Amino acid sequence: MQTNQEELRRMVEEASKQIKALEKSLAETEKRAKSYEEHWSRIYDQSREMREEAQKLQHEYEQLRIQKGGFGFKMLLFSGFCGFLTAAILCFAYIRLARPVSDQEAAFASFARAYQFDYELQLSRGEFQSVEASLHEKANDPAYKIIAPEIAFAEKMVSAAGLYFSGQHRAE
Repeated sequence: MQTNQEELRRMVEEASKQIKALEKSLAETEKRAKSYEEHWSRIYDQSREMREEAQKLQHEYEQLRIQKGGFGFKMLLFSGFCGFLTAAILCFAYIRLARPVSDQEAAFASFARAYQFDYELQLSRGEFQSVEASLHEKANDPAYKIIAPEIAFAEKMVSAAGLYFSGQHRAE
């Protein structure tokens, strides 16, 4: 019996060693499992953070693209308006300042500056014959030869006005 008991004790000790080895193995396995779980949890958290960051970057990119597109359209409108304004100013400057003046226009402007006030004064006084004589004289002036047809027309108008007003005064 003692042999049986020794054998039984030996078997219990072996079983006890095996149980301790299994418990140790189980503890190591649980430790590894926990380590893997923590590692997986960290990777999952990183993945989630990266997805959120990617989504945020995508959203910011879309906003920037929209802003850039709006800015481009505004700049297109602004540059078009500035171009139109510049063209309008240049056309005005050309027409008013740099446009070549024909000799006929220059001569007529000079004639008007020199004699228009005097002629208007004489006409307001009723001195039609003196204005008509002065216009006839200026039509033959070489400086105003280029506008002789216009001066002749004005002379005829003054003559007609003189006849009208002299006839009207007679009727009164």
